[in-house]
Amino acid sequence: MAGEGNVIELQAARWVDRMNSPVLDAADAAAFDRWILADPRHCDSYARLSALWHSEGLAQGMTCAAGEAETAVEEDEAPSAPWITPGTTRIAAFLAMAGCAALAAMLMPAMLVRESSFSTPRGVTRDVALADGSRVRLDGDTRIHVRITPWSRQVALARGEAFFDVAHEGWRSFTVDMGTARISVLGTAFDVDRVDAATHVIQVYRGLVSVEAGAGREWRLPAGTGLELIGHRVRSLRDVTGVRPAWTDGWYEANDTPIWQLIQHVNRNASHPIVLADAGLGELQVTGRFRTERPEEVLEAIGALHDLHWQRMADRYVVRR
Repeated sequence: MAGEGNVIELQAARWVDRMNSPVLDAADAAAFDRWILADPRHCDSYARLSALWHSEGLAQGMTCAAGEAETAVEEDEAPSAPWITPGTTRIAAFLAMAGCAALAAMLMPAMLVRESSFSTPRGVTRDVALADGSRVRLDGDTRIHVRITPWSRQVALARGEAFFDVAHEGWRSFTVDMGTARISVLGTAFDVDRVDAATHVIQVYRGLVSVEAGAGREWRLPAGTGLELIGHRVRSLRDVTGVRPAWTDGWYEANDTPIWQLIQHVNRNASHPIVLADAGLGELQVTGRFRTERPEEVLEAIGALHDLHWQRMADRYVVRR
């Protein structure tokens, strides 16, 4: 059993090393999930070695241990095993430090995985406090699924818009998956609008976020900037101001925005949705600040801008030329 324990320790050390790398793709994350859920001892070992990895004085200890490991390799004339690489040498040094791991307390119980879903109906916003201390504000007609583990914080935005104020952690990242794009942060405040399956708008109000959209496309967005992804097209946003998005106060700020996007925001908070008699009207653009909780004021404004007319029906507003 001692041999099996050593194998788990080595696997855990390799995962600690990999999970702390700057880039971790979805395949690695899925492989890690499978490994750590396969055996409660995996979680125990990973938690213990993670604590050691992030403990003060590790860097100095790693340097000493690595020096000893390199000396041992130089003195050993036998051929190296094929898996011995600079990376594994680093892991070996890390495992040497793990001899002191008995001093590290267990960080968390095994198999600690929390999953939950939150949603809002049309016309209702909601504030959600996550287990890690992060806070999320959901716009109307929005749904998210949250998965928090000892090693990761993951949110899937299924629909709608959400403003994230992420609790800072030095080693456990926070990701938001939108289907065709993913955001990664350590601690910051940002807004994500899943307009539709191919259109996403990201705006950063504090800190720095990383956005990946597949095919090697990746951006780093500092506070005050944003990004609009429409399929393979990208538009930079450089007028992100304030500490939170305008919609949290009942406003929508349009900047050469298609009418259909403005209407979608209004509809998230309206008991009577707005529909276009001609879908082509949705491509007309508007700029300005609109009160989303007052659909008739919005209709008057866009009607004046583009000579459109609107009519209130029993269950909706209809816009036509």
